[in-house]
Amino acid sequence: MPARARSWLVCALVLGAACGKKAAPPSGPPPELTGLAAVPATAEAVVGADVAKLARSPVVERAVDQLLLHNAELAARWQRVKDDCKIDLIKQVKRVMLAIGPHAGPAPGTGPVIMVVVGAIHEDALKDCVAKLVGNGGGTVTGATVEGRTLYLAKDGNRTMYFGYGRPDTIVLGSNEAYVREALGSGKKASENPDLTRWLTRVDQSAALWAVGRVDERVRSGLARVTAGKLATGPTAFAAVADLADGAKLQLSAIMATAQDAKSLESYVKNELALLTAAAQLKSLGSVVAKLTVAVEDDVVQFRAPLTVDDLNQLLSALDGGGTSAQDSAPATPGSGAGPK
Repeated sequence: MPARARSWLVCALVLGAACGKKAAPPSGPPPELTGLAAVPATAEAVVGADVAKLARSPVVERAVDQLLLHNAELAARWQRVKDDCKIDLIKQVKRVMLAIGPHAGPAPGTGPVIMVVVGAIHEDALKDCVAKLVGNGGGTVTGATVEGRTLYLAKDGNRTMYFGYGRPDTIVLGSNEAYVREALGSGKKASENPDLTRWLTRVDQSAALWAVGRVDERVRSGLARVTAGKLATGPTAFAAVADLADGAKLQLSAIMATAQDAKSLESYVKNELALLTAAAQLKSLGSVVAKLTVAVEDDVVQFRAPLTVDDLNQLLSALDGGGTSAQDSAPATPGSGAGPK
């Protein structure tokens, strides 16, 4: 299966199911511990990850192994980080958050991006690490004082990265100086954005992976066209959660403009699922597709896809045109009849 097609598949699965109840307060650790306290109020989308939970996930471990196996350049860079920095990312990093700011150009999702890292990486250790990594290419690391903090600039050829500490345990990194400054500064943060606050009530911020964000107007109108006018407009926002402890239990809330649009989307998706289930039988994937469910709650369409490790192996095997790999299958349970006779 082509890498691009598989990437779209993964994206589709991650947007595959429903979140908590509408009236529930935001769940999970405080924003200072997740990194949300450093995210500017102007953010259009936020992605949060619990590093320890991701590291324990068999699905993530396999995906990383395959990525490094098929990308020699990325594998070499990762090895350099481990050799030169002496930083244990799994032990020293607790949470990572990505925030995308508003885009000024014609393409959605092209706004400035920052990464917020919460953990126990000392400032001097990080500065030395970055200096070693860019130094091999003749790069430099310089610092300037901004509002009592040091804003570092790492340059390696035509590539630049700004980073600094908002708190002793919080690092902000990005290629857009203005957005990094906004994150490190004392201006309004995500908790003061009413839209973000509402979307965040629909995710568990202690989950391995979660995301919330605004849906671009062009995507909304495009979905309305795809549904042949059954929707007045597409979703205004989304909220997604992935529990990857054992397989991939995926949840998505598509937040619609009206309750009527939510009902229309539910009806459309259910019809499409019926067709997809019939087609999936040809690939022996009927039982997997049958796990995809959709329901509506006021102006929110909720999806759920509780996939086990075997489900994922079966899905990927079918897409690759082969059979399920024995080494990837779940171990047989006692009394199941599996094993040598």
